[in-house]
Amino acid sequence: MKLYVENGHPFKICQLTDIHLGNHPLEGDGGPLNGINERTLNRLKSVLEKNEFDLFMITGDLIWGKDNEEPRKDLKSLYNLLNEFDTPVAITYGNHDTEGPFGRDYLRDFENELTHLATKTNVFMSGEKENYTLEVLDQATNEVVNKLFVWDSGLYSRWSEVSQYAAIDLDQINWYVDVSKSYAAETFDIGFMHIPIPEYKMVDREKITGSFGEPVCSPDLNSGLFHEILNQNNIKAMISGHDHFNNFSGSYAGIQLNYGNVTGYNCKSDLIRGVTQYDLYSDGMQRKNLLFEA
Repeated sequence: MKLYVENGHPFKICQLTDIHLGNHPLEGDGGPLNGINERTLNRLKSVLEKNEFDLFMITGDLIWGKDNEEPRKDLKSLYNLLNEFDTPVAITYGNHDTEGPFGRDYLRDFENELTHLATKTNVFMSGEKENYTLEVLDQATNEVVNKLFVWDSGLYSRWSEVSQYAAIDLDQINWYVDVSKSYAAETFDIGFMHIPIPEYKMVDREKITGSFGEPVCSPDLNSGLFHEILNQNNIKAMISGHDHFNNFSGSYAGIQLNYGNVTGYNCKSDLIRGVTQYDLYSDGMQRKNLLFEA
């Protein structure tokens, strides 16, 4: 499903992140439609019904993958909800999605259950990690107004003594550079991934909006993606999930660095659960957290 925007109007993105459906690996739960998981889906439905969006962007940790023998059953409950809306859906996965016996290819094949899967362009596979762009097109001219770069930030580092989380691989950085150079027209672009890049640690905490409730859980190895973002000068904002106690927006070196608000109740956080809305224009972006009612 292609993404369109009317000239002069914002393209409205709803970021869902860290939904964590299924059994909590530490505490347990009754499954995707019982107890705390049902609460997540009911609150999410209420927010989606009260607002209009042009894209649902899910930035990882849809489920608890560890010891999960039927991950598609958890995903099915979420996809059934999203299919009630005539809104394109795009997904990138998090570290917890595939901690168990099922890999990313298995989960990605199930995306066909989504009625309105967003059209992916410039798809690049780095092992099982899918990277792609989403093009926002002018409704009248069909020209690209914005590009959304989506990276799969992977799971855990091969060098656990140095870093807990994996860094973006060089082939993923090279993909971004090559795709950026393939477009002649300059556009205001943004990027999505699950695990934040290390530069999130560099934001000025005195100049942020939102909550900075825990240390930034980024890779401790820096593979250089941010350097290339500055070099290409097209991406103006990065958006991640992963850290359940953070929902702040700050900046470093002129790039806006954002966390989406944790969506699911089936994980630890002192934040009110919700989603984050991004109003994307041809020359800028505005954001706000839409929090669930009690």
